[in-house]
Amino acid sequence: MSQPPPLRALPPIGDLSEQQVRGAACVHCGICLDNGTAVDLGAQRTHRAGVVVRWYPRACPGCGAP
Repeated sequence: MSQPPPLRALPPIGDLSEQQVRGAACVHCGICLDNGTAVDLGAQRTHRAGVVVRWYPRACPGCGAP
């Protein structure tokens, strides 16, 4: 089952904190997330040091809910 595309464009990964990149904080507003309320935005691909890597952004309900 594939994930739906994010509702909002994701910020560039280089502009995000470590917590946002690893899904502990909302990728849009930076609020700390817990597993019960976080909205999974699906696996994303980016280039880091010439290598394609995956990252798994999450959002708070206010930023990521339909």
